[in-house]
Amino acid sequence: MPKQARAAMSSEEEEEETSSSSSSSEEEREEPFSAQVMRKIENDQSTVTRRLELLDGRGAPESEKRTGVRMLEILSLLRNLAPLRSVDSVQEAIRLLNMKPDGATRNLYLTKLRAQLDYLAEEFPNAGPPTEETLRAMWPELVPAFGGAGGHVGEDGCEDRAHAICLAIARQSPAVAVHHLSKQWALPDGALLHADHQWNHHVAASVTTANGVLVIDPVFSGSGPIELSTWAAMVQVNLATNVHQVAWEFLGRPGADNLPDASSATQYMPNT
Repeated sequence: MPKQARAAMSSEEEEEETSSSSSSSEEEREEPFSAQVMRKIENDQSTVTRRLELLDGRGAPESEKRTGVRMLEILSLLRNLAPLRSVDSVQEAIRLLNMKPDGATRNLYLTKLRAQLDYLAEEFPNAGPPTEETLRAMWPELVPAFGGAGGHVGEDGCEDRAHAICLAIARQSPAVAVHHLSKQWALPDGALLHADHQWNHHVAASVTTANGVLVIDPVFSGSGPIELSTWAAMVQVNLATNVHQVAWEFLGRPGADNLPDASSATQYMPNT
């Protein structure tokens, strides 16, 4: 193996340990996954990608690339879940990282994810589910997200539209987003969804309120939220078996066992 390629990967664990030691002081003075930390994750992601490309160019065996590949998987997962302002999303990220092989990068970010849970609990105390009236009061601020992401209302692009609505809710009421915001995924049972739309799937933002789960889906209601059971009937899907609640920062559809997987954590690229 060429010296340049060996050097690209041989210091990987040393860099991870350095990052781990410097992260403790970061956590004492700022959010564990602050914007600055997320930029560092993005930069690290680019660095590891370039190193793997170098190894590919040298024809290195898979065993030589394994550490870098594992690092890249973890960094990509975390970056794609930004801003990590949902308790459910952080818990899902912990679950997914626990499925990775033991290593310095995995352990570093497991520690930071647990610290993020503490940060969210302290910074955004859970005052209990909002009322339906609270959600309706937010409605005018949500309307701009209805048609500005992923196509016009009624067209394809439900993933982007639901995510844009979730981000709008997070801006209006961070505590609601941290504790009570989610997405509802309707998945087919073989046939396509909805007689008219013929969807492969459908997703919409939802909030667990004191009045039950309410869905924000302008495809079916542009004037206010609707009950989850009503939404499922409109999508023409069985609520008990084919609708799945997922942490809102996962942009893509759930995977095995209807739980988010690495493919569910897709980077959101808003239209500009």
